[in-house]
Amino acid sequence: MWIFYAFFAAILWGLNYSLAEKILRSISPITLLAFEMLIGTLVFFILGYATQLKGDIAILATNRELRLLVSAEIGVVLLASLLIVCSIQAKNATVAGIVELIYPLFTIFFTALLFQESHLNIPVFIGGGLILMGVVIISFA
Repeated sequence: MWIFYAFFAAILWGLNYSLAEKILRSISPITLLAFEMLIGTLVFFILGYATQLKGDIAILATNRELRLLVSAEIGVVLLASLLIVCSIQAKNATVAGIVELIYPLFTIFFTALLFQESHLNIPVFIGGGLILMGVVIISFA
């Protein structure tokens, strides 16, 4: 099932970048993010309340390390969201999206650095190398 989720997330991110490029010709990145996150807050609060929100809040209330990780992750998502929409506005969705595709390389790095875990194997190494080569190629275009 994970491949289905990942594949359709990729489709939706591609659509998101295309829509953002068009929208950012008329409004600021901050305004776009404000609307996305406001609606996201409402939608996910309602979904969370209907499912696991109460239990998760109880876990967070008793686990300081998890609270710190969640806080860091929220900060990272907010900053990354701002930077990618600024990149789309400054260049275009296609190039910004392709350059952003090097994030799996940083996933490998940070997973090893922060959690001493490695999911690196030959296929992952080859795929990461191809992604990096693609980014280098378009960077000079």
